Amino acid sequence: MGVELKKITHKDIDDFKLIQKWNNDNSIKYLLRPNFKEGEIEDITLEELIEGTRINEYKHTYMIVENDKKVGFVTINTNFKMLFNESDDTSWISICVGDNKCRGKGIGLKVMKLLEDKVMKLGKNKIELGVFEYNTKAINFYEKNGYRAIGKSENFVYYNENWYSDIRMEKQINL
Repeated sequence: MGVELKKITHKDIDDFKLIQKWNNDNSIKYLLRPNFKEGEIEDITLEELIEGTRINEYKHTYMIVENDKKVGFVTINTNFKMLFNESDDTSWISICVGDNKCRGKGIGLKVMKLLEDKVMKLGKNKIELGVFEYNTKAINFYEKNGYRAIGKSENFVYYNENWYSDIRMEKQINL
């Protein structure tokens, strides 16, 4: 069966409960969401997750499914308002392999190809993403997949008693 992306909507409550669990997992939450203030990052509520999808017609959320098991999620935003390089042909993406038993098994590589295909089908030919500078594993992953740094927002996120930059990366996907 392999890896596939299954689109979900704000009505898929059980899927959002799983996404909430991953978003609040202490081992990865500082890799997924920015903390804009000193101190611990606050947990995200189920209502915040659902509302963020319900009110934004440009945000597409998919579960990552491997062999019929939900192991993570991705989002594509085709009208993200905070792009580093503002452009109508660019989508913003995020990726989370939430199931810790599935990390480091090549799922991210398969998901990246599926995500890029989805972005092209949505009529965009460039992807932008942000990655916190302390997430060197993700930076290396994106670079190996053809993404290049295009800038950074200094002192963007608070983590482990320090402020860090958000590195913005992009890739042209209609080559």
